[in-house]
Amino acid sequence: MAVITGGDGIARATALRFAAEGARIVGADIVEDKMRETARLVADAGGEMTYLATDLMDETAVNRLMKFAETTYGGIDVLAHFAMDLRVGDLPSVSVEDFTYTLTRTATMTFLVSKHAVPFLMARGGGSIVLAGSQSGSLGAGFLGNTGHLFSYSVGKGAVIRLGVVLANVLGKHGIRVNIVSPGPVATPNAVAFFGEEGSSERSLLVDSHMLLGRISFPEDVAGAALFLASDEASNITGQNLHVDGGMTASGGMGLANEEAQQIYDAMVPRADGTRDGSSPNRNRRRPAKSKRVRHQSGRQ
Repeated sequence: MAVITGGDGIARATALRFAAEGARIVGADIVEDKMRETARLVADAGGEMTYLATDLMDETAVNRLMKFAETTYGGIDVLAHFAMDLRVGDLPSVSVEDFTYTLTRTATMTFLVSKHAVPFLMARGGGSIVLAGSQSGSLGAGFLGNTGHLFSYSVGKGAVIRLGVVLANVLGKHGIRVNIVSPGPVATPNAVAFFGEEGSSERSLLVDSHMLLGRISFPEDVAGAALFLASDEASNITGQNLHVDGGMTASGGMGLANEEAQQIYDAMVPRADGTRDGSSPNRNRRRPAKSKRVRHQSGRQ
């Protein structure tokens, strides 16, 4: 049985993937219409899902959600937390209110949901928590082009990643595994405003060129990683941050080698045999310098 927070995008793909593996789902989000549609899709695919409209910043409501899951399905085995909210802006434009709003709806929300799920996981003898980190929480300024437009979000997701590691250390003795899945850019309905349309020049420049695998991630990519981390296949894995970003983090955000830079360095940098691009082995090989004989005369300058 899995509690999955978030109404659409990655959360919806995760609910569908978990249900396809036989999990019963309780969904939670503040927007009921999104969860209703996810539940319909799960049912159409032959799965089982119910939901409870929940303000995940309300601690009483979060506790009510966990009790609802226990009453409905007898307990909780997995928490997969994807719900969040943010305000966009770089450092000069971010107010204290904007910063606090984003931090509470990333880090604080994650804390609340995890805190109130733990007693129910412990009652089952253990379980798995999968938290939504982000490439923004661990790489550069957190946004494509290393710009600071996700300043508060990057700080918040960095806190979520660290929270997951600390929880793994605290909860391991109770048989509860805690891992983080950190997506890079993901093609969700809300992402077009940031990443451009599929096949557009904006998408190629802003996203695809930064990926070692040459494409943006999709919600199903992240859902597959979350399923693995939650499953018995990962029974000895905890405290890990799994990047699902097409190799963006592995490249330091630089992506594939730039062709123009490659040509320049091919011409500048000698190969192991002493040649450069387009040259013969002897053309660029330096002749060894002739040694000079020095006569030493003791006692004389």
